[in-house]
Amino acid sequence: MRYTPLFSLLLLLCIPAIGTAQTTQSEADRSLLPEINPQDIEIRSEFRARFPGLRRQSILGFNPEPRVFQIDANRMPFIENRDEAVADLSVTELDRPEPPQRSLLTTPTRQNLYVRGGFGSFLSPELEAFGFYELNEKSLLSSDVNFSGSNGHLENQESGFRFLDANISYYEKTNEDYRFKLEGGVVADKYSSISPYSDPNSPEKENLGASVKGTVKKMENAFTGFEASLGGSIFESELSLANSQINSFLRSGTVSEKTYFASFSKFWAGQRMYETFDVSAQFQGGNYGQAPLQNWITAGAALEYERLLNFTTRVTGEVGFQYVSDPFSNKFYVTPEVQIKHNFTDAFSVSGSAFTKPKMQTQQEHLQYNRFLGGGTELRHAYVAGVKGEANYQLFEGNRIFAGASYNFTRDYAYYQRRDISGPTNTGFYNINYANANILEFYTGASYQLIPEKFWADGRVYFRAPNLSSGQTIPYEEKLGVKGAVSYKPIQALTINGWTEYIGKRQSPETNTELNAYLLLNAGAEYQINDTFGVYAKLLNILGQDYEIWNGYQERPFQIFGGITIKL
Repeated sequence: MRYTPLFSLLLLLCIPAIGTAQTTQSEADRSLLPEINPQDIEIRSEFRARFPGLRRQSILGFNPEPRVFQIDANRMPFIENRDEAVADLSVTELDRPEPPQRSLLTTPTRQNLYVRGGFGSFLSPELEAFGFYELNEKSLLSSDVNFSGSNGHLENQESGFRFLDANISYYEKTNEDYRFKLEGGVVADKYSSISPYSDPNSPEKENLGASVKGTVKKMENAFTGFEASLGGSIFESELSLANSQINSFLRSGTVSEKTYFASFSKFWAGQRMYETFDVSAQFQGGNYGQAPLQNWITAGAALEYERLLNFTTRVTGEVGFQYVSDPFSNKFYVTPEVQIKHNFTDAFSVSGSAFTKPKMQTQQEHLQYNRFLGGGTELRHAYVAGVKGEANYQLFEGNRIFAGASYNFTRDYAYYQRRDISGPTNTGFYNINYANANILEFYTGASYQLIPEKFWADGRVYFRAPNLSSGQTIPYEEKLGVKGAVSYKPIQALTINGWTEYIGKRQSPETNTELNAYLLLNAGAEYQINDTFGVYAKLLNILGQDYEIWNGYQERPFQIFGGITIKL
C-alpha cells in the first residue's frame, strides 16, 4: 500500500493524543474515587453546580456537623476555601453552642422574712411567718410561727379553738468543720368546743409545752464525721369542767409530762468504693401524771451498712438492740432492718424494706393527735414488725407514677374509744386502749408537672384493712382515703390552687354505727402585687360537709379566708 505524504503527517500528529488518552484511562482505572457525574454534584443539599469539561472531582471540606462554627446554609454558593468561608463569620458565632435548657421548677429565692396572715368567717384569724437573719458569714438565726383559731363556728353550743406553734433556731459553723445548732419551740393549744353539752359552762382544755435541743456535727468529708444531740421537753394539759357530775367521771385536772433524750452517731466510708458505715446510740426517757409519777425509758444501739452495687442497686442493712421500760413491762429487743432499691432503668425502679422495732408515744403526741382525750391516760410501748414494697415509674422529668403495699403487725397498738356518760347527751371524752393489730394497705398515686412552672398536680389513693386481733375494725380508722392537690399559674404573679381529701366510713363502737364518709374540697388563690406585698384568699370545706373526725365533736363548716403576704 502506498501512503501519501499528507496521510503520514496526520498520523504523526495523532500519536501523542492517543498516548495521552491511554494514560488517562489507566489512571482512572487505578483511582479509588467513585465515578461522579459533574452535573449531579450537590452543594449543601440545596444548589447544583455545573463544571463543563470536568471529568471527576473529590468532595472535600464538607462537614455536616461543624464543631465550632456554622456556615449559613442559605448563602449564595461560590467557589471558596474553608478559611475564606470562616472569615465572613461574626466573632460571636465562634463560641461553643449553649447546652439544652432543662425543664425544672424554679428554685424560689431565699427570703429574709415571709409573713402571711388574714381573717376568716366566724372570727377566725390565722398567721404563718418565717424569719431568717444572717448574723455573719458563719452564723444565722431562723424562726417560724404558725397560728390559727376560731370562735363561734358551731351552732347551738360554745365553740372555739387556738393552735400556736413557734420555733427558733441558731446555727453556727467553725473553721474546723464543726456545726452547732440550738433549737427551741413552744406550743399553746386551747379548745372550748370540746363538748356538745348545752350547758353554757362547757368544758375547756388547754395544752402548753416547750422543748429545747442542741446538736453538734463535724464533717471531715461527705462520708465521714459524727453527730451528737441532747435535749428535752415539758408539757402540761389542763382540763377544766364546771359540771361536778361530769367532772368526777372524766377525772379532770392537770396532766404533766417531762421528757429528755440524747443520741450519738458516727459514720465513715468503707474500704471499698460506694459503701458506708454508721454506728449510733440513743437514749430517751420521761415521766408523767400526778404523784406517784409514771416513768418510761428507751435505750439502744445499732450498726448500719450501706452499699451501692453497679450503680443500680442500693442495699442498706441495720442490726441493733433496744431496751424499753414502761409501767407495764421491761423488755430487750433485737431490731433488724433491711432496705433495697433497684433501678432497672433511669425511669423505672422498685424498692422494698422489712423491719422490727419498739415504739413509744408520749402523752404530748397522744393529746395533740386526739384533742378530745381525757385525763388519766397511761402509756405503754408498742412492738411493730412490718414489710413494704413500692414501684416507681418516671414518665419524664418532673413526673412519676408509684404504687405499693405494706403490712404491719403491732403488739399493744394504741387506739381511741369514747367514754359513755349516762344522761341526755350520752357523750364524753376519749380513752387510750391497747390491743394487737394487723394493718394491710395498698396505695397508688402520681405527681405531674404537665407544664413547667405553670401547672402541677399530685394525688394519692389508698385502701386499708385495719383490724384488731379480735377481728374488729380499729375504731375511727378509715378503709379508703384519697388526697390530692393541684396548682396553676396563668401568669407569673397569680397562683390558683386546690386541694381535697376524702375519708371513708369509720367504725364508732360506742354507738355501734359507722361515721359517715366526708369529702373536703378546698381552693385558694394568691396574687403577688410586687416583690414585697401580695394578697390571698381561700375557701375551706366548700361543700359545707357536716362531718366528725371523732364521734360527738363536730368540725368546722364552710369558711372564707382572706389576707396579705409580706416578703422581705
